[in-house]
Amino acid sequence: MRAPRWLATSFRSQLVLTTMALTAVGMVLVTLGLQLILHRIIEGNLDQVLHDRADSVTAVVDSSPSGHLKVPDDVLEPGVLVFGDHGDVVAGTAWPKARYQMKQLATVTSPRTVAVGEKYRLYATPFTTESGLRGVVVVSESRHAYEEAELYIMLTSLLVGVLVVVAVGLVARLVTSRALAPVAQMAERATDWSEHDLGRRFELGPPTNEISALGATLDGLLERVAMTIRAEQRLTAELAHELRTPLAAIQGSADLALLRGGLSEDARVDLEQIAASSRVMAETITTLLELARSAGESPESATCRLSDVLDAVVPLVPDELVLDNRVTDAASLRLAAPRDLVVRAVSPVTENAVRHARSRVCLEAVATATSVELRIGDDGPGVQESVRDTLFAPGIAGPGGGTGLGLGISRRVARSIGGDVELADGDGGAVFVVRLPRL
Repeated sequence: MRAPRWLATSFRSQLVLTTMALTAVGMVLVTLGLQLILHRIIEGNLDQVLHDRADSVTAVVDSSPSGHLKVPDDVLEPGVLVFGDHGDVVAGTAWPKARYQMKQLATVTSPRTVAVGEKYRLYATPFTTESGLRGVVVVSESRHAYEEAELYIMLTSLLVGVLVVVAVGLVARLVTSRALAPVAQMAERATDWSEHDLGRRFELGPPTNEISALGATLDGLLERVAMTIRAEQRLTAELAHELRTPLAAIQGSADLALLRGGLSEDARVDLEQIAASSRVMAETITTLLELARSAGESPESATCRLSDVLDAVVPLVPDELVLDNRVTDAASLRLAAPRDLVVRAVSPVTENAVRHARSRVCLEAVATATSVELRIGDDGPGVQESVRDTLFAPGIAGPGGGTGLGLGISRRVARSIGGDVELADGDGGAVFVVRLPRL
C-alpha cells in the first residue's frame, strides 16, 4: 500500500512536525487549563465584589421615623435595588436588561446568586434593621470587563502558544539536523562508495552513541559482504581454472579428430556435438567468471542503451524464422547495467525461443518507472506443466535440447544486476520476461 503524500517527507521533517504537533497539543491543553482556572478565579472575585457591595448597603440601611426603610444615596450605585418586606422597591436603580431578574429576587429568604446570561451576575441577600424592619438588597455587576480580560488573556495565551510551537520547531530542526548530520554523511559516503570504491568503511571509532554503533554495525556488514564476494570470486575462479583445462583438451581432441577425417557419419556427428557442447560450456564458464568479477567492481559508466543489447541479440534469430520486433524506442531507453552482462542475461532466453519456435520469435519492450521488461516469445509448443517448477534449475534440459544451463544462468545474471527472468503467460508458445533496471 502506498504511503500518503503527506508522509513522504524526510525523517528529520517527520521528527520536527511530530515535535511541533505534540507541543501544539500541549499548549492547547495548557491554555484550556489556564482559562478554566482564570474563569473560576474571576467568578470568585466577582462574587466577592457582589458580597462586599451588598454588605456595605445593608450596613447603612435604617428605618425612618415613619417606619419605612431609609437608604443613604451615597451607597446606591448603579445596579443596586433595595426592596421592602413586601417586595416593593425602596431605593436604587437596575440595569435595563437585568431589571426583571432583580425583581424576581425581591422576596428571597436566603442569599442567592443568579447569572443573567453572560452579561450580568446578581446577588440577593435578605436583611433586618436594628428596628426590626426587613428587606432584601439585590446587587448586580456587569461581566463585560471580566469577559474582556478573559478574552485578552486567551488571545495572549494562543499567541504565546504559537510562538512556543514555532520556537520548538526551530530548536527541534536545529537539534535533529546536528544529530542526523552523521547519518546524512554516511548516506552520502555510501552512495559515493557504491559508485567508486566498495572497499571503503565508515570507521567512526568505538560505538559511543547510536550513530557510531550504527556505523560499526554497517562496517561489519560491509566487511561480511566483501568477504562473501571475495569467497565467491575465488571459488568461481578456481572452478573455472579446473574446468577450462580438461574442457580445452576435450574441445581440442574433438577438433583434431574432425580434421583428420576418415570418420563414419555417426562418429563425425558425435564429435561435432562434443565440440559444440565444449564451446557452449566454455562460454558458460566465461559468463560465470565475468559475473563473479563484476561483483564488487565499480558500476561507474556501467550503463547501456536497449538498442545496444538488441544489436547483439537480434542476430541470434536465424533467417528461417520470422523476427517480430515490436521494440520501437530502444535507443531512448537506458539500462542501469553493463551491456555485456545484459546481453548474457538476454541471449540464453532468445536462444531458448529460437530453439523451440516453429516459425516466429517475438520481441517486445515495456518500460516502467524503474525497469524495462523485455518480453521474448515464440510460437512453439510452450512450457509443459511438469517442468515449470524446475525450469530455471541448472542442469535441467527441456525436450527441445540444450545444456540445461542457459535459463538458470540468465536468471542469475539478471538478478545480479537488479533484474530478474520469469515465465509469463502467452497465447500459444512460451513467453519469458527479462526485467532489467532502468536509469
